[in-house]
Amino acid sequence: MRMRNLSTKLILCLLAATPFAVTAVSAAETPNIIVIYADDLGYGDLGCYGAEGYTTPNLDRMAEEGIRFTDFSTSSSICTPSRAGLLTGRYAQRWGHDGKVYFPHHDNGMPTDEVTIAEVLKAKGYQTGIVGKWHLGHLPEFLPTNQGFDFYFGIPYSNDMWQDPEAKLAEDVVFNANLTREDFQNEEVDNKKLHRNQVPLMLGNEVIEWPVDQSQITRRYAEKAKEFIVANKAEPFFLYLAHSMPHTPLFASDAFNGKSERGLFGDVIEELDWSVGEVLQTLRDNELEKNTLVIFTSDNGPWLSKKDHAGTAGSLRDGKFSAYEGGCRVPCIAWQPGTVPAGLTCDAQTSTLDFLPTFAALANTQPPQDREIDGLDIREVLAGNFDQAPQRDFFLYRGKAIRQGDWKYIENKKRKQLFNLSSDKEESKNLFGQFPERAQDMAKQLTKVTEQLK
Repeated sequence: MRMRNLSTKLILCLLAATPFAVTAVSAAETPNIIVIYADDLGYGDLGCYGAEGYTTPNLDRMAEEGIRFTDFSTSSSICTPSRAGLLTGRYAQRWGHDGKVYFPHHDNGMPTDEVTIAEVLKAKGYQTGIVGKWHLGHLPEFLPTNQGFDFYFGIPYSNDMWQDPEAKLAEDVVFNANLTREDFQNEEVDNKKLHRNQVPLMLGNEVIEWPVDQSQITRRYAEKAKEFIVANKAEPFFLYLAHSMPHTPLFASDAFNGKSERGLFGDVIEELDWSVGEVLQTLRDNELEKNTLVIFTSDNGPWLSKKDHAGTAGSLRDGKFSAYEGGCRVPCIAWQPGTVPAGLTCDAQTSTLDFLPTFAALANTQPPQDREIDGLDIREVLAGNFDQAPQRDFFLYRGKAIRQGDWKYIENKKRKQLFNLSSDKEESKNLFGQFPERAQDMAKQLTKVTEQLK
């Protein structure tokens, strides 16, 4: 049986019972931090990474004014463990996650004793907000408001899902598409079949709209992100802007629908680019740009089976779900005028796992000391000192592949493969036969690491 919805008063009590001592810090002492996270955006899906058929002028300008990363990876090639890795700095396997995603009929989520970036920064006096997709558990005990976020506005899981009839509805909830409260709460129907792609919009722990008009969702996320920035400009803030696009089904507003040569996918990316421009311009308008670190990236590679509605990993092999580079290596741009040097391209191996330890250091605090953190402090990289990038012992791809330096070993049912990414990021030349001892050593390391993470 599911837990009943937690009351607002109880949620506030739980938030107050943080393991960190909250310290008031002025915005001048520590940077604001914004992470913009696209969904299923591939390595080749931005203009500055070679995309064609549409334009991304705001992201291209962001890259010209900051650092563009060419060897940046997420901790998984599928969204739930990828998002967990970003927020906690830890592989999701460490808390028993099975590598799959959560659905509206599931009763589980990321454990509340996992410590997120929001909790670390909140303890240093930051205001914390998430706008967009969560997908780490939709029940009250797993929602962002119980994971360190002061504010939440968005869809609790992927936009191709449906609704949980037990979700808490706001008193003034808006029903669209001629649907009613009875339709939402009817447990007799097959929601997956009847209401697929009809997802709820939440504010805090309540559903405020169902089904949300997804043609307006990118615009609404941008507007809500701008509101959060302006409302918190006098104090340090952390904003996690997790877009629902370009995960399918694709939607674009009338202002962008039918505008690009690439079709609907191109329209969606152009609107996503517009939204980034709106956020950056809001920072400039409020004289916050020099004290705000903004990072744009994606949760995993493109969902290639969606064909025209999917992007591309460029020259990289494969896409979403895969242990090849196209599954985990994604675009990443870092921007903070005057702090992050302009116009640089970084080929140092970096990851979303690095966000938590790096942001903690920028806020003059530390990551949680009672658990293993898989990320590294990459402040030197953000300062342009690429030769001082920290070296990780290993990097894991969905438990199916391991990387050590430039060497990558992949083990699947069909065959075992060894690649050297320094000369073959396309993973086209299997070196297993040429370097059998290295392959065997990495196979043993893969087994050892996956066992240790359980």
